[in-house]
Amino acid sequence: MTNWLGFINPMAGLGSREAALSVTRLSALGMVIGAVRDTALAVYSTSDGADAARAMVEAMAAQPYTPEQMQLATQLGLAGAVAAIVLQLVLAVVQWRKPTSFLPLIFLVLVVWALGSGLLALINMPAVEAAGGVSPPAWLIAMTLVCMAAAALLHINAIRAAAVLAGFQKLDD
Repeated sequence: MTNWLGFINPMAGLGSREAALSVTRLSALGMVIGAVRDTALAVYSTSDGADAARAMVEAMAAQPYTPEQMQLATQLGLAGAVAAIVLQLVLAVVQWRKPTSFLPLIFLVLVVWALGSGLLALINMPAVEAAGGVSPPAWLIAMTLVCMAAAALLHINAIRAAAVLAGFQKLDD
């Protein structure tokens, strides 16, 4: 257990090539965490979230959504979510097999964006509800914040470990 805590500690030393490689691969776990979170969002969006989205669009457009429009919007949203989830899982496999700093850097940017969105949703919940809008449930926001914080930690460590790994490779040359 102590070994794993050292792997996720951003201040821990990475004295060996094997340790740096292992920490770099942990970014793949961060990608899987993101895919799990996106799966939960997709499930919510096709059930309770679809009704909330319909109510919000109808309020903004001042006209009702037809059932056909609602079905199409839900199907398109679900297709996009499935594509994003599959892409994350494929890139997780790529990161595991050939660890680099590029994918963790890209995913860190996306994770920071998701963290910011989650924090804004949390901060704006009272204002949205006071204006008659529908906020996402608190459990969904909390899950996003916890998952994305964990993923951010893994990606940051992977970027650091990839730099250490590159240093080992320079020593070999």
